[in-house]
Amino acid sequence: GGGGGGHGLQPPTTTSFTMGRGPPPVVIDDGSVSAMLTKMGAPPMAIAATTVLVVLVALYMHWALSANKKPLGPKFLNKKRQSLKIGERTALSHDTVRYRLLLPLETPVLGLPVGKHFKIFCPNPSGKEAGKWNGREDPEDGEDEIERKYTPCTSDDQIGYVDLVIKTYKGGVIDRFPDGGKMSQYLDTRKVGDTIDVSGPWGTHEYVGRGKMMSGKKEHKFKKLGMMAGGTGITPMLQVMQAILKDPRDSTVISLLYANQTEDDILVRDYLEGLKAEHPKRLNLWYTVDRPKEGWKYSSGFITAEMISEHLPPAAPDTLVIMCGPPPMVEHACKKNLDKLGFKREQMIAF
Repeated sequence: GGGGGGHGLQPPTTTSFTMGRGPPPVVIDDGSVSAMLTKMGAPPMAIAATTVLVVLVALYMHWALSANKKPLGPKFLNKKRQSLKIGERTALSHDTVRYRLLLPLETPVLGLPVGKHFKIFCPNPSGKEAGKWNGREDPEDGEDEIERKYTPCTSDDQIGYVDLVIKTYKGGVIDRFPDGGKMSQYLDTRKVGDTIDVSGPWGTHEYVGRGKMMSGKKEHKFKKLGMMAGGTGITPMLQVMQAILKDPRDSTVISLLYANQTEDDILVRDYLEGLKAEHPKRLNLWYTVDRPKEGWKYSSGFITAEMISEHLPPAAPDTLVIMCGPPPMVEHACKKNLDKLGFKREQMIAF
C-alpha cells in the first residue's frame, strides 16, 4: 500500500500539501450570453429560452461536480500496461517526494476505485552481493523487471493528474540494508519529463461508501473506522478518509493513529490537521513517533495496545480497523494488539 520514495531535492522550510477540496464555483449566466444574443438580433423568446438553458446546464454541472458523483471524463486505468509522464517532483521531507504524474488529455480521470492500487514497473537492479538483496537471498534474482504496488494520495476527483507520495530507502544509510529499496531508488532517479510504466486497478479491498467496505465478495459494514498507518502507509488511509469526509451523507467516524520515526517524518500533517479542523466530529487524529523532540504532546514509541485502546474505537460489531505500513508493524504492533483488545480478525483489513 504505502511504498518507497525519492529524495535529492532540498525540503521546503514548511511542508505544504494541496489536494482537491471540491469543484470551483460556477458562475450562472452573468448576462454576457443574453447581451451577445441581443446584438445578434435574436428574438426575446429565443434569448429567454437560451438563458434558461445556460442556467440549467450550469446548475447541473455544479451539482454533478459538488455532489458525491462520479467524475466526468474517460478513465485511464484499464488493467493494461501504460506510461505516465512525471510533471512535478516536490520534496515533502529529507527522504520523501511527491511525484505528480500527468494523465493523457483523452483519459483525464485515473479510474482507481477507493481502496485499490496500481503497479509500477522498473528494471531489476543487482545487489552488492551476487544473488542477494540487503544480505538475504533475493527471490527476484534473475528477473529482468520488478513491480511494486502503490496507492495515490489523490482521487478520481482530481482531473488530469495523479499524485504519489514515496519515501526513498537509500542503500547504506542503515547498516542492515546495504542495498536499500529497489523501486524507491529507481523512482528517485526519475526526473520531470521522464515516464514510468503503470497498470491497474488492482486490489481486493474497495470502499464503496457510507460505511461499507468490500473485500472481494465479503461485505464489511461499520459506523466507526479505525486507521493505523506507518510512514507512507498513510496514502491508502488518505484515499478512504477523503472519500468519507467529502460525502456529507456518510456518517462514518474516523480515528487515525499515525506512526513515524520523528515528528519531521509525519507526511501531510498540515493537510490532516486541516481535515480535523474542518470535520471535528468525524475525524480523530493521534500520532506516535520513535524519537520525540522536547515538548512533544502526542505518544512515543511503537504502537501499543494502550494507544489503540485510547485513540481508536473499541471492539464492537459496528467497528472496522484498516492498516498499512511495514509488515512487522502491521503484524506485531497492529494485529496482535487488536487481538488482545478483543477484535476479530474479520474486523481487520491490511492494505
